[in-house]
Amino acid sequence: MNHENHELSGTPTPVEPPGPAGHVIGDLLRNLAAGLGSLLLSARATAAARAGVLAWVVLELAGLLIRLGFEVARNGSDGRIDPGALPDQLFHLPWLLLCAWLVTRRQHRTDAVLQAVVVLAALWIWIDVSWNLVAMLPAGIWDSLGDDSQWLWWAPLGWGILASTVALCRLQGATGVQRAGVLGAVLLVLVVPQIAVGPQAPLWLASEPAQDPAEAARWQQARSETVIYRQPLLLTEALARLEPGQPGRTDLFLLAVAGHGAQDVFLREVEKVERLFAERFGTGGRSVVLANNPGTVLTRPLATVSALERSLQIIAQRMDDDEDVLFVFLTSHGAENHLFDLSLWPWELEQLTPQRLAGLLDAAGIRNRVILVSACYSGGFVPPLAGPDTLVMSASRADRNSHGCSHEADWTFFGRAFFDEALRETTSFTDAFERARAAVAQRESAEGLEPSEPQIAVGETIRSRLADLAAGWQARPDLPSAQAAGDANVDLSQPPCDGEAAQRKCAHPANRR
Repeated sequence: MNHENHELSGTPTPVEPPGPAGHVIGDLLRNLAAGLGSLLLSARATAAARAGVLAWVVLELAGLLIRLGFEVARNGSDGRIDPGALPDQLFHLPWLLLCAWLVTRRQHRTDAVLQAVVVLAALWIWIDVSWNLVAMLPAGIWDSLGDDSQWLWWAPLGWGILASTVALCRLQGATGVQRAGVLGAVLLVLVVPQIAVGPQAPLWLASEPAQDPAEAARWQQARSETVIYRQPLLLTEALARLEPGQPGRTDLFLLAVAGHGAQDVFLREVEKVERLFAERFGTGGRSVVLANNPGTVLTRPLATVSALERSLQIIAQRMDDDEDVLFVFLTSHGAENHLFDLSLWPWELEQLTPQRLAGLLDAAGIRNRVILVSACYSGGFVPPLAGPDTLVMSASRADRNSHGCSHEADWTFFGRAFFDEALRETTSFTDAFERARAAVAQRESAEGLEPSEPQIAVGETIRSRLADLAAGWQARPDLPSAQAAGDANVDLSQPPCDGEAAQRKCAHPANRR
């Protein structure tokens, strides 16, 4: 009987006895071809398979080698095979055998079971190949697909279910209700158990890159018990150094917070801002820096919600409620739910929300506030913190990323534009924001990045307080800001001229200085 007649009758090809060793490779190639044909829904593919226990074993070994090859290609050749992953890699075997038996049990023939097992094994090798090829697509393709990428990811599985059902129906000549039974067996016996146990453990364990000894020592320092005893003292000392503001003069205080401890860019930013504000705005002796970084755990207070709360309490004691202004600068990663990242491995630290920060400021009794949050999705901090006595700025919109937080960078995009560029040319925080927003937009456009769209909200009461600050800076010859452009009072005290009515009001001679 030829293969075509077997296919039409639904009778499996008789099991051939294992041939010489030289035939093993030939049978493997034939079975792989049958699996590919079954994947493509070929009517002749299932009858072309060579069944047998040896053929199945060889197919499974081939599947392991193919998966191993893809793992090496993805993760690099420097590594080793993990024998402990074999139970995960071979988890499908009993389920595959059970599925084949359930579908062919009415024929009461071992050869029919083995024929189904070999066809399924060969078919799913090609499903694995398809899945691995999909996983290796460039990141740009996945980004371009957006939410539709899930359809591409699950397509090989869906096609595998369809192809397996068609192949098994052809093997047993199933019709009508029997086909529904075959589909049920494929889904419930072959697919669901493997989905339930989750991803397979990888066969190939890539070698970890050698860690720089100095970097290893930094992280070892971060998890040492010395941190537990040293940190309270560091915070106490930093707050004890705070000087009160001068009576009769509006002074600026600085609280700078570097949140995410695994990237040095945030530490670099707060340290540079600390120096800039001391030189330009006279905050030397009136600044506190909280930083999460493995290199500073024994020299600087950590950036935690508790340290932030205590710092605000002491700063409030040193400030004059009516005169002085606090500038709060927070830089870190941000999340879509507007959590500001305060993290340092291996410690589990509370994350900061906009509502929590607003509550801490209110509880401390600090009225005059300038707040800049530099993080992804930081626009979510603007509405909860905005108020008459507050100027609040963010590096991005509430639903947008900000850019530039690489480990090697000295500044984030917005941090550089606002502090290192704009505030070196103007003493107006609002003017610096507008300059920074324009500079960031230009840079993002040049680099093909999604616009971050920084946000700002200016309270009416804080305008006059910032004008007093600017006037005080100009009256102090010891500050470089005294030689800055003399437009600070205009920028900080006048409302923005947005809209036709506002422009007419700003244009009136009585409203000019």
